[in-house]
Amino acid sequence: AAEVLALSQPALTNRVRQFEEALGLRLFDRSTRSVELTHVGRELLPIFMRLVTEFEGAVVNARDFVSKAKGVVRLACLPSCAATLLPDVIARFQLDHPDVTFEVEDALNSSIAALVREDRVDFGIGMADEADGDLEQIKLFDDALMVVHPEGHPIAAAPRVSVEALAAYPLILMNRGSSVRDLVDAAFVGAGRTATPACQVRYMTTAVALVRAGLGLAILPSTAVEIRSQKNVAARPIDDPAFSRTIVLMRRRQSPFRPVVQTFIDSVCSSRDCVPSGLIE
Repeated sequence: AAEVLALSQPALTNRVRQFEEALGLRLFDRSTRSVELTHVGRELLPIFMRLVTEFEGAVVNARDFVSKAKGVVRLACLPSCAATLLPDVIARFQLDHPDVTFEVEDALNSSIAALVREDRVDFGIGMADEADGDLEQIKLFDDALMVVHPEGHPIAAAPRVSVEALAAYPLILMNRGSSVRDLVDAAFVGAGRTATPACQVRYMTTAVALVRAGLGLAILPSTAVEIRSQKNVAARPIDDPAFSRTIVLMRRRQSPFRPVVQTFIDSVCSSRDCVPSGLIE
């Protein structure tokens, strides 16, 4: 028994004695020629064997959980980026890391920051926000907003697209609370106007469908896959720097990543030619 436990015989004898003293019971009858379980020892043996088996099972389950956790990347992301930026990056990453799985939470920008703070995701991809100064923000790219219009609409022939030009037509805007709507409202206010929507929608697909039906113009990010997936609509940039947002990778400050997460973050950054050390101040 001492050899199996990698102990010396005196050390094992001492352990057994200490255990008996802690229980207040004698578990073994020992002599110079034999060691036998006492009656109490025989009664307790199946209980101890069950406890040891359960403990060994718990250790195995814990190791299995840790092993699986090491191969999972959890992130929150703006829906527009989740539909355009992530698929190709994940596909390329899994060529070299086929056992890695992903949990993607597509959410509003305010929710992304909260998910990161609460450690419910490893990191987030959203719009830069000075109010989130407690988070480290690594710039990925600038995303310009576009005006989406029916083919042949007069806005397509306008010399430039400004707030004044947009205000002349019915607007289909995202619901309040979305990062795109916040940006549009701020840009209009900066130009001394108010963005008054003819329609407000939750999903960009709905906004583009309403544009195709001739109900107005939509203002959507260039990353919106919906712009390219609908027929009979077109898009052009808005000639105003206020209609642009900076997309960042946000993480908790000084929070270490599991190796697989850090490797994926490096892959995301390199795909957008960003510099990991470049922070949004």
